[in-house]
Amino acid sequence: MGDIASWSFPIGRISGIAIRIHLLFLFFFVAVVARGMAHGYAAAALIVQVLLFLSVLLHEFGHCAAARWMDGDANEVLLWPLGGLAKVDIPNTPRAHLVTTLGGPAVNVVLCGLSAAALAAGGLVPPIDPFYDVITPGPLTAWSDGRPILVSATGAMLARLFWVNWLLFWFNMLLVGFPMDAGRVLQSVLWPHVGYRRATMAAVYAGYGVAVALVLFVWIVIGDNYGPSMLMLLLLALFIFSSCRQQAQLLEMRGLGDDTLFGYDFSQGYTSLEQEAPAVRRRRRPNFIQRWRQRRAIRKRQREERQRLADERRVDDLLAKVQRGGLESLTEEERRFLTRVSSQYRNRGKS
Repeated sequence: MGDIASWSFPIGRISGIAIRIHLLFLFFFVAVVARGMAHGYAAAALIVQVLLFLSVLLHEFGHCAAARWMDGDANEVLLWPLGGLAKVDIPNTPRAHLVTTLGGPAVNVVLCGLSAAALAAGGLVPPIDPFYDVITPGPLTAWSDGRPILVSATGAMLARLFWVNWLLFWFNMLLVGFPMDAGRVLQSVLWPHVGYRRATMAAVYAGYGVAVALVLFVWIVIGDNYGPSMLMLLLLALFIFSSCRQQAQLLEMRGLGDDTLFGYDFSQGYTSLEQEAPAVRRRRRPNFIQRWRQRRAIRKRQREERQRLADERRVDDLLAKVQRGGLESLTEEERRFLTRVSSQYRNRGKS
């Protein structure tokens, strides 16, 4: 996975966190929209993909915000077809890991609540069926007995926003196994009782079970009816199995530096140590107001330095003028300037 991690490019930075897009994510994005064009629903496919991108990004920033709240830090978010990865560095305590893990799903819950409230204000019911196909031609706004009613584009946008975050939340919290969010929650809960190593192995064994369950689900339930969904779930099962196997090997070798480079939701950015290792307390990152005040102070010092250099150059010019023609050659403004600058230099040593 390490080589694949380099197949990404930056698209910006928010609050000191670099955002990177994996080439496979871009390929999958274009493929879904192209498939929509071939079947007559390109606009709906594009809207759902954009909402998915924004929701996953906010999910990862939820992890980042929670990490900083726990006196940790975050410096990068990477999005790829199976989700996202937030590179975080947090204190090595069960509480810090638990809070950081729950920060992502909490964002999805908030987005679900806001979109559901907006739909309810218009007398509409959000699509709570996780298997409902929101990529459907035409605007979808309301549901009656699980069937869509065509109304307006605004309602359709809210309904799709709800569905995407609803699916992301349950997807993360029902797959209880490493390296998913629910697996990290299991690890954090068990950690204080059985130690880091046993807690991690429990999450790893649960991850093996999740991988097998996904394969059986694709084989028995999905079948050949939904080709793209079947492919993504099989790839996810393969990824979970691979991540669990690698984590188990790291535990056996006791080489618990960084986890694997990819994780569905972020957590591979953690620094993994044994429970007995002392917790590292990170310096809290300045908040928005503090960073604004720091930038303001830096700009003020720069302005003062430029003004000082300009005053010194003018003093040199005026002194040369005095040498040529005496004090009588100075204007009133030039005399006041020299008096002011000399006063500033006398008072500088007193402050």
